Amino acid sequence: MPAAFSVTDEDIAYAESILLPAGESFDSERRDFIRNLDTIDLQAVPGSGKTTALLAKLLILDRHLPFADGAGVLVISHTNAAIDEIRDTIGSRCSNLFRYPNFVGTIQSFVNEFLAVPYYANRFNKAPLRIDDGIYDQRFSRPPFKIRDFTDEENRNARRYLMASKKAIRWSMENGKAVLTDGYGGKAIDFSKPRGNTKPQNYADWNEAEKARVGAWVSAFKAQILKAGYLCYDDAYFLASLSLRKNLLAGELLQRRFAYVFVDEMQDMEQHQHDLLEEAFMVSPCSRSTYQRIGDKNQAIFEGRDASAHAFWKDRATVLQLNGSYRLSPMVAGIVSPFAVSPLKIDGRQMRADGLPVSVKPRLIVYSDTTKEQVVPTFASLIRTLLDTGEIPDGRKNRYKAIAWATQKGDGKVRLCDYYPGFSKEEQQQKPDYSDLASHLEYYDKEDRTMSSIEGSICNALLRILREEALFNPEGMPYSRARMLRFLREDRHDYWPTYQAQVYEWCADVLGGQGTAVLGKIQAALPEFLRQFGGKVDKSSAFISTRNEGMPAIAMKTSSEAANFFKHDGVTVEIASVHRVKGETHAATLYMESFYERGGGGNYESERLAGPLKGDPLAAKPHNLVVQSAKMVYVGFSRPTHLLCFAVHEGRFGKLEASMPLGRWEVVRL
Repeated sequence: MPAAFSVTDEDIAYAESILLPAGESFDSERRDFIRNLDTIDLQAVPGSGKTTALLAKLLILDRHLPFADGAGVLVISHTNAAIDEIRDTIGSRCSNLFRYPNFVGTIQSFVNEFLAVPYYANRFNKAPLRIDDGIYDQRFSRPPFKIRDFTDEENRNARRYLMASKKAIRWSMENGKAVLTDGYGGKAIDFSKPRGNTKPQNYADWNEAEKARVGAWVSAFKAQILKAGYLCYDDAYFLASLSLRKNLLAGELLQRRFAYVFVDEMQDMEQHQHDLLEEAFMVSPCSRSTYQRIGDKNQAIFEGRDASAHAFWKDRATVLQLNGSYRLSPMVAGIVSPFAVSPLKIDGRQMRADGLPVSVKPRLIVYSDTTKEQVVPTFASLIRTLLDTGEIPDGRKNRYKAIAWATQKGDGKVRLCDYYPGFSKEEQQQKPDYSDLASHLEYYDKEDRTMSSIEGSICNALLRILREEALFNPEGMPYSRARMLRFLREDRHDYWPTYQAQVYEWCADVLGGQGTAVLGKIQAALPEFLRQFGGKVDKSSAFISTRNEGMPAIAMKTSSEAANFFKHDGVTVEIASVHRVKGETHAATLYMESFYERGGGGNYESERLAGPLKGDPLAAKPHNLVVQSAKMVYVGFSRPTHLLCFAVHEGRFGKLEASMPLGRWEVVRL
């Protein structure tokens, strides 16, 4: 166990002076957590300031670093943005925390640095070239025509399977053996013969021996990619798991290195991430590390995955709670509390400038089959009215969002695109890598009012082209953005001003709505760009010139014309999925019920969650789909500081109205 010391009142006062406005202090709940240096869980309601409380603890620990035994502190969160927030907030105040032997980073960076890369280096006597899903997928999408020790027919069968498969094929451990699974930790793959256009009566599957050979071929192909130094993120977890199982000292060494382990946003971890951390720091009853998990089980939502799959976070012997929400008003907190799967009674503490509680009443927007497209405009009008009366304080940083769970149109059921037909799922995703150049120009972050997002997306496209053409840096690795720009700036002096001028022009033109013209300009400039790296347009020609099948014709939009934004009377409402807004704070949020179907059954939130909508807690042992729905609503309803709206169809509202205590809501009928 780490050396014992006590957190003093002076320590807490020091943290308060850095993190809180003048005159404010931590309440007793937060002080209890800050003082606690044992292995515990912290369950915190939305807007409770749990990360601020963790930062206070880290500021205090920094004053005691380095520890006498040489151990340090490990801080893990799920995203780079969360880690950046920690660094930006306390980095300048911590002289020790962000240096050896401490580590502050994402779960992926921790796994890579301390488990996967050392295991790989020990196995292959070299470091991996890159751990990256995009680069790995590129290589995996080009299977070789032949692998030694397989017959011509076996090679053809395996290539046919890979070219037809849409699955993410990963290695996972089952009963101590490595098996190929559908996603990491998923189901073992059966390797059935692709049907193609074969009529059902003419289809004959491969026999078990043939399937086994296809599986062996795929495994050999993955081993080739791994040995060449290219890993996907899941490969890193697979190697990390092997490291802990094959080297019994690995866990003990990690515990010696890190006296205190803090995992923020624990509910965002997937099961393999949770299990790996448990194996590293908790598998021994006499673990040397203090391990604290911080989050909110009620916000464990994962796109495309069942809520039941995330019941692995089991409470520690001691669970502290932060029940006070500084984001939610008392009225909104009362609406949100019944949806908590892990019961927490939320104490809404959002205050107005005059020190009184925010008292904007939540609205039920009741629509009909013919008025559903009026829901978002009505929400915007409500915001305008509340801004005019001062009930929502006007501010440049205010965000207003209309959200739903299910987004895509189909089978006559109501989903997000029925409320707002212009919704673009592709624009919402804003991936770092797309399958064609045009998409890189269309799907940038349109909330960013600068050229930064467009420039980043163009750079990602250029990096993809370099990878397609197998143009690597002098170490034989794919270029990173920083390395590409440094090469052009330092080694291609004559070309560098041309590159800068072109990118500036392209970004300005995209912002000006001339994206189609920019696409042509980039295509024309690529031969000169590739000559700087000793290459030419060849293997990347399809990426450069082909529009992804099924994508709409390219029609670039300016930030003011972005597909997922509705503007009315000076109010801009962003349209998004519930998953997209997780962790955000809005001035006003509209949650629109939608039809969600999974596992053969489905309906709307207003039907599955009639009890909580009336203020009743969830029933004991609810159906998994009810649990999943409750978590979605809990996350969505807990975003706004002032106005919460819920859109429900008049037919479904009619079944609720008679027994619903409408004093909790103001009803707006369309």
